[in-house]
Amino acid sequence: MLAQTLIKGVVLEESGEPVIGASIQIKGTGQGTVTDIDGNFSLTVPTGTNVLVVSYVGLKTLEVVAQPNMRIVLQSDVELLDEVVVVGYGTVRKRDLTGSVGQVSSNNIKDLNISNATQALAGQISGVSVQQGSGSPGRGAIIRVRGAASITANSSPLYVVDGFPITGDMSTLNPNDIASIEVLKDASAAAIYGSRASNGVVLITTKSGRQGKATVQFDSYVGVQTVAKTLDIMDAQEFIEMNREAFNRKYIESVPGAKITDPVVGRPSGYRYKYPDFYDDPAAVAAVGNGTDWQDELFRTAPVQNYQLNVSGGTENTKYFFSTGYFNQDGIILNTNFERYSLRAKIDSKINERLTLGINIAPNYSNSNDVSEGHPTNGVIIQAVAVAPWVPVRYENGVYASSIDFGKAGGDGVTGLPNAVATATEIKNKTNRLQLFSNAYAELALLSDKSLKFRTTLGATITNYRRNYFRPAGKIPIAGNPGLGLPQHREAQSDAQETFNYLNENTLSYARTFNGVHNFDAVAGFTVQKQTWKQTYANGSDFPDDIIEVISNAKIRQGSSNMNEWAMMSYLGRVNYNYNNKYYVTASFRSDGSSKFGKNNRFGNFPSMSVMWRASEEKFISNLDLFSDLKLRASYGVTGNDALSNNYAAIGTIATSNYVFGGGSGVIVNGANMNSITNPDLTWEKASQLDLGLEMGFFDNRLTVGTDYYSRKTTDLLLNVPIPTITGFGSAYQNIGKVDNWGLEFNVGANIINNRDFSWLVNANLSLNRNEVKALGPAGDPIYYTAQTSGQGHVLKIGHPTGTFYGFDHIGVYMNQKMFDENPKEATSNVGDAMYRDVNGDKVITSDDRTEIGNAEPDFYYGINNNFSYKNFDLGILIQGSYGGEILNIGKRYYENLEGNQNQLRTVLNRWKSEEDPGDGWMPRVRSTPTGQTSQVSSRWVEDGSYLRVNNITFGYSFSNRILSRVNIENLRIYLSAQNPILITKYSGFNPEVNTSENTVHAGSDHGVYPTSKSYSFGLNITF
Repeated sequence: MLAQTLIKGVVLEESGEPVIGASIQIKGTGQGTVTDIDGNFSLTVPTGTNVLVVSYVGLKTLEVVAQPNMRIVLQSDVELLDEVVVVGYGTVRKRDLTGSVGQVSSNNIKDLNISNATQALAGQISGVSVQQGSGSPGRGAIIRVRGAASITANSSPLYVVDGFPITGDMSTLNPNDIASIEVLKDASAAAIYGSRASNGVVLITTKSGRQGKATVQFDSYVGVQTVAKTLDIMDAQEFIEMNREAFNRKYIESVPGAKITDPVVGRPSGYRYKYPDFYDDPAAVAAVGNGTDWQDELFRTAPVQNYQLNVSGGTENTKYFFSTGYFNQDGIILNTNFERYSLRAKIDSKINERLTLGINIAPNYSNSNDVSEGHPTNGVIIQAVAVAPWVPVRYENGVYASSIDFGKAGGDGVTGLPNAVATATEIKNKTNRLQLFSNAYAELALLSDKSLKFRTTLGATITNYRRNYFRPAGKIPIAGNPGLGLPQHREAQSDAQETFNYLNENTLSYARTFNGVHNFDAVAGFTVQKQTWKQTYANGSDFPDDIIEVISNAKIRQGSSNMNEWAMMSYLGRVNYNYNNKYYVTASFRSDGSSKFGKNNRFGNFPSMSVMWRASEEKFISNLDLFSDLKLRASYGVTGNDALSNNYAAIGTIATSNYVFGGGSGVIVNGANMNSITNPDLTWEKASQLDLGLEMGFFDNRLTVGTDYYSRKTTDLLLNVPIPTITGFGSAYQNIGKVDNWGLEFNVGANIINNRDFSWLVNANLSLNRNEVKALGPAGDPIYYTAQTSGQGHVLKIGHPTGTFYGFDHIGVYMNQKMFDENPKEATSNVGDAMYRDVNGDKVITSDDRTEIGNAEPDFYYGINNNFSYKNFDLGILIQGSYGGEILNIGKRYYENLEGNQNQLRTVLNRWKSEEDPGDGWMPRVRSTPTGQTSQVSSRWVEDGSYLRVNNITFGYSFSNRILSRVNIENLRIYLSAQNPILITKYSGFNPEVNTSENTVHAGSDHGVYPTSKSYSFGLNITF
């Protein structure tokens, strides 16, 4: 046995503060230790000369000869703190960035307890709007970088994971594998991705191994979730009063001599005169009590759990990272859940002094069960809110109840809304997704000084998606049909999709410093990418029973098979130059050729340039002793958008068509016909963006302040517009629209307190964006869009932002006959009905008086991240919010429709009842058949969407290294976390971030969307 020597020492910062958790390793071995809470360490080393490698994040690594009693001082590594910023096809020190790039590190993500990587950006980066539009388990957030730059094409950013541009769902990516997320916001940073970068680029880098001994890390949390907010709706007694009032009003207004006291059983049927007859029995009404709380029946307290195991380490030549993860989130709505299994293997190996190889493989599997949102045919949210509250969930025999059982045929009684609990519980809507991500590279140094390198990358993603849906009839009541459903109400769907996407990139990079002051680096490359998508779809109906759910058991069956593909070939280049780390210039260029566009415009060119002056390096600035850093930067460039839903919009396509030949009844012959017109000039949407930035640091960068101004003009918008029917077609894609976005971004970072026992770090950001449609079609006519089930509710109009709401401008109620006589009115209006603004001034209210009634764009949005530490305790508080945006609450089409046949928000208690009891002057009267266009889209449905949300609160405790070292544990931390615990908003709906659709035209609409949850969890992080 070799002789051993015990050495002891302390590791300190330059300030004299101890470095807690610094790594001390014997060079060339896997043997080592870490410092305790006082910076002390002890280590047994072989007798003789030993070199210790001492390292800590943010401090310069130091090599020292081992001695019996050591005092080691580590210096700050400013470059290390700045340098790990990923940009397209390379990395750059943060201090050298000439473009606008936001960054979120794994430290900002680890305590968020999120299910989807997109959620990690909420409130963290200026200029990046993050909306959790739906709370469905596993569902991602809607991301907009500096506003919406498109109309019909996708406005989401391009996601690039470890260099691979990703299309489709991000739910399979394990957030625990993420090392950092960078958002390229301006054209200078994003133009290297050319035709797909006009909406910004999100670069996601996964964790890698590091040199050192093998480290095993286990992270886990378990928690519970509840619905974040419920709606304030009527109880059964309030509903009965309103329901009776609505049906009585129409009865006495429509039938001469009718009286409210007329028995309901004697009234004519089929005219909405007859409310449920048990209302006339006081004892039966009293027995109902407050009725069923349908929200309470549909929502539940749901568990969430996550487990992550990482193994990483490596030598000087080979580094490795392996991970496995399991995530399971039950939804707050019955029978909903999301489950994910993930693996990752990442190896980088230096074969010799010139050649390095790497591979990254990540298979992921997820499955989920979802419920339908939106229209109450299947949408459980509106079903639960709008159903009559005196309807029970089940009868005494266990059979699901239906509101139609209590109503009358022919339109009387209450609306036959489906039973929400039955819909959620009995319908099966299962989705399985298996994705294999793989990426391999080889990097060869062509010169001995490694200044010139060639790198080739080959990657592929293979995604298999399968959805199976079955609606039984034996248990679910069907609206409009008493009792349970019939065989024809049984329905099944099967959807199988396969996506194969491969990418090959080849780049040459060069980096050199000349004469110590001329710093130059460049990259040039050639890439090809292709995606193929295949689908097999089948549906069936009229099943004999609920037992055999396969479509082959259906009496009526249909099926289809689809396939499409696209390909892209690109050339790219970028040059960075700076003189003495003071004057910087960056130029980039990308040329993309895509199969999606016309033969005359298949290639698009996307250049950019940026400059930066680090004024703090100037002597006359540094002599002021005011700035620790001062940078001014400017950039301009062009990016594109190719995210059309139709890969063949530029070419004429053929569809199957049948034709009858012969006399008499003839013979049906299968054939084909052209179903779209060729447009050889169709090309990319193009966004030209100017960015001006100022960054300042004070007090050794303990206070940093930054601001950006940007102006982005998007032209050649891809719109499917009407064309002359003489062509044989009704519409075609053309490049005709223009949209402008401009805005301001502000960032503040403050290291307010930083001493041995206590620290307080704050990062805050605030952003505002202004969006305006500048051109639409040859004549510039507005384009109107439906608001789901309520007619036209959205409009695209020059001079207004996308996401503009359209309808009547509600200005009050006709409170009395005098007001009714003196004001314009609709032909069917009466006293007590909604009063709308006479927009065109013709003294009559018609559909021509519909106008712009609001928009979804906020005045500003913001985020505040506070991090505290006291000795071994830590506390993090993340706040996000938005002010000034509006929401079109389409759900009020049902639960504030004033027809009396569905349950209503309690705001309807303030309705007009009579001239003597006129209510609040805003809420119209109820009537079983509305008059005066009361149930149409109007500003009465538009609400303030401002909110402040405490996104996360995490309180943790890290155990002392002196205790852990005895049991061979390097680090142990436990924590309590609250996700979305506090929400402050005036919005009456479930979620002020709601968005029924990612389409920018329908931005800000709420049509029965899955509510968000708040959760409380306990977690631990342990490293061996």
